[in-house]
Amino acid sequence: MRGLLGLTGLAGAAATAGWFVLARVQGDSEIGFGPCTVMGTAEGSVHAEVELINRGREAGVIRKVLGDLVDGPPGRVLVTRKESQPPQRGWWVSNILKPGETCIAEIDVELVGPGSGPVIIALDAHEIGRRLLVHRRTRLTLPIGVPTANL
Repeated sequence: MRGLLGLTGLAGAAATAGWFVLARVQGDSEIGFGPCTVMGTAEGSVHAEVELINRGREAGVIRKVLGDLVDGPPGRVLVTRKESQPPQRGWWVSNILKPGETCIAEIDVELVGPGSGPVIIALDAHEIGRRLLVHRRTRLTLPIGVPTANL
């Protein structure tokens, strides 16, 4: 019985090592953040869009994108995939990006109390490729309460 368990463990270790070699040779997905565009801003809120692009050599899944306020007045950040049909704002609908493909994340910042910008937000994209889960992070500085024509 011990011999069988030892062989099973050895086979599992060999399979894991083989998977890592395959991922290194063939490549992996690499989701990155592209340019950010402010679509509209008002007192206490801002709506922006940021591009997500797969710069890797394999397809990858964007499981979800979370947003947090890093600096500025208290509030919340909602991130929604553009052109998806979520049940509510802030609900990310998972999608697969082949190498070179892009999608757009809509960002809504809603401040709880009074305050003007800019605010700094952090975005965390949960990517699944050949590796189980990778966090891709970035920070954005967004204006609050500034007319869009002045940007």
